[in-house]
Amino acid sequence: MNYVRYFVRLLVAVMCLFAAAGVQAANPGTYDAPLPPQLETDPNLCAYVPCNEVISGANHFAPRTGQPPYAPAIDAGGKTIGYAFLSTDIVDIPGYSGKPIVTLIGMDTHGVITGIKILRHSEPILLLGIPESSLLHFVGQYVGKFVGDRIEVGKVATGEADTLSVDAISGATVTAIAEHQVILQSALKVARQVGILPPVVRIQARYTDVPPAANWAALLQEGAVQHLVVRPEELDLPPGDGKPYVDLYYGCLNPPSIGRLLLGDSYYEGLMAQLKPGENALFIINDGTASFKGSGFVRGGIYDRVQVRQEGDTFSFRDTDYLNLYSLKAPGAPD
Repeated sequence: MNYVRYFVRLLVAVMCLFAAAGVQAANPGTYDAPLPPQLETDPNLCAYVPCNEVISGANHFAPRTGQPPYAPAIDAGGKTIGYAFLSTDIVDIPGYSGKPIVTLIGMDTHGVITGIKILRHSEPILLLGIPESSLLHFVGQYVGKFVGDRIEVGKVATGEADTLSVDAISGATVTAIAEHQVILQSALKVARQVGILPPVVRIQARYTDVPPAANWAALLQEGAVQHLVVRPEELDLPPGDGKPYVDLYYGCLNPPSIGRLLLGDSYYEGLMAQLKPGENALFIINDGTASFKGSGFVRGGIYDRVQVRQEGDTFSFRDTDYLNLYSLKAPGAPD
């Protein structure tokens, strides 16, 4: 029996290797594809990548300009008709593998995405069981969309009529979320720079030390701590024992009157000392039947159910971003 089990496991391993080799041979240009070193430094971006595949109608492409850099697409009459840009010039967002998905993006002068081409990825999930065509289909959904629109991966909740949805990659949630942010954050930064979208000027919050609330209930009442409850019936799931699917509390810890009450003086001061200027610490606790981390956290260390969104900017979190919170010090806080 042990020999049979060993043979079956060996057979499965060999089949996986052949499957991976077959996919890699069929798609030789993307998985860990070698890219010329000049791609990172040469101003003439489009001498090394096919910019004409992401923007049509260009007579030529000018050298990279701006910060972040982009290559203007120029028509036969000398008019700028769009912009080509390389994702790794603009953002540093790792995929499931921990490496970036190197993406060439085209956008016209109205802020509409005209084309997307994956130049290199290192996603192992796309070699075993999930065809690479799934990634190509995923990025193709962004073509024709305006970068200033609110776009979400997956089904849009009822009541969010101003939100567009794109289908996720089944079985590769982390890859989809990472590439979603790569595309939109790159395009948004270029669109703001060239004047398609107004630049966002935000004054950095400055927290003053005011008398703290008396207890947990007071924090909830004044809105310093927020509460979200999602019940199984809202997700078309059996009600079970009546416990919420998600019973979530969250808030910002930087304001001294909040952070000190929740963490205690010593923990608060230690946490603030770890933050860089302009960084914020959030706390999240959950007593529901489901994890707020999501399946992507198990597979690739990304929280696919928790994001911070501010206008067009979306921030996701990874396993390297969090610390365990073992208790709350505020009187009346949940166990």
